[in-house]
Amino acid sequence: MKSVSAYAQLDLSERGALTAALLEGVPNEAGSQSVVLTGARQLYDARQPGLLTQGMASWFSKNVASLRVAAISEMKNAFESDSKANGGVEGVYLENRRDFAQQKSIDAAIKQVENFADKHKVQIADHSRTHESYRILHSRLGREPVRTKSWIYVLCLLGIVLLEAFINFESFMKVPYITSPFLATGATMAVGLAVGFAAHFHGVVFRQWAFLFRPQESAEGNFENRRNDAIRRLVIGGILLTIALLMVGASRYYYLREYIVNASILGVAAPSMFGGIFFMLLGNIVAYIIGLLVAYAMHDPHPVYAELDRKLKASSKRIEDLKKERGRAQEELRQGLASELSAITNQESSARGRSHPELREWANQIINKDQEVIGALLAYRHALLRQLGHRAQDPMFRYPDGAHAILLPVAGDQMLTGDEYASLPLSLGFNV
Repeated sequence: MKSVSAYAQLDLSERGALTAALLEGVPNEAGSQSVVLTGARQLYDARQPGLLTQGMASWFSKNVASLRVAAISEMKNAFESDSKANGGVEGVYLENRRDFAQQKSIDAAIKQVENFADKHKVQIADHSRTHESYRILHSRLGREPVRTKSWIYVLCLLGIVLLEAFINFESFMKVPYITSPFLATGATMAVGLAVGFAAHFHGVVFRQWAFLFRPQESAEGNFENRRNDAIRRLVIGGILLTIALLMVGASRYYYLREYIVNASILGVAAPSMFGGIFFMLLGNIVAYIIGLLVAYAMHDPHPVYAELDRKLKASSKRIEDLKKERGRAQEELRQGLASELSAITNQESSARGRSHPELREWANQIINKDQEVIGALLAYRHALLRQLGHRAQDPMFRYPDGAHAILLPVAGDQMLTGDEYASLPLSLGFNV
């Protein structure tokens, strides 16, 4: 096992020349604006493992890779030939076959991420922006938004329209120009809708007065447009209410005129024209005020906050559906990998030659030396992060294809802060 011995004899002591050569690259890499890591497609690659900075990767390639790949290849051939020599099935170098399977699974996951991000990244980005805008407003206002179901609000306004119908229908039946119940019903509904819309326009504007008539930010640019729109709604509501009241007053006039004429003929006291019209108009104004209060109570004082709440609720539901879709795809990959690893483990157990215990001792020498290599690489990473200082708080480490494990990725690559990079374990793959 010449190659294994050569790798095992590599001097990676803390004061050794190789370790010193590695750490010499820290100042140069610390001066970079960003740091590109070796990607997820190399996580189990024996020649160039993933999650290494360019300085770490260059040192590994120059001083470790060739010796280590030769040792792994030697062990792979030894395990296979040991079993065949005894007429058994092909033997398995467990670490080599395991990492081949894991890298294949990661490659499939990366392909899934590419397809998922292309299809859904705009939707996920919109949800993130909506959530952040909502969070800022929630923090600033210090309250929950007023949440109203649209269908309940519409039913309430329809109730106002029906109330108007009960109040006005009989009067419209007495108007000489209205010659059928259909026309009377149409006029009644028109008045009811006018009062309902007037109550809606005025109630919403009064509820949102502070937002509509005062700038929310010192440098807000669209305040004038918002105020003008509010004024238009007040004017339109006022016109609708005026027309409705004029129609009601006129219908009440014809209604009372008939009673007054009949009273004169019969010689009894006639009802007051002014009092009857006033009472009728008062009933419509009460209906209008009820509708206005409904509109006032069922709208949020800050319309942008309420709209963000509705938008966030809808997008959150879509995002949950995407999470379930991604979760199922990830679970399928995990189950496939688990099955393949189980098959590899079973094959390794059943295809052991006579020299298997001895070969495992040689294989353990590779694993032990790997720990020394990883120790040197971790020392480099620690020194790099320490020298970067506060800069490492920003996402400055680019991990190609690193989003393969993220539930809702919007891109293949992943940007990491120093703390996030430091939390990821380094390992040396066995896939040759």
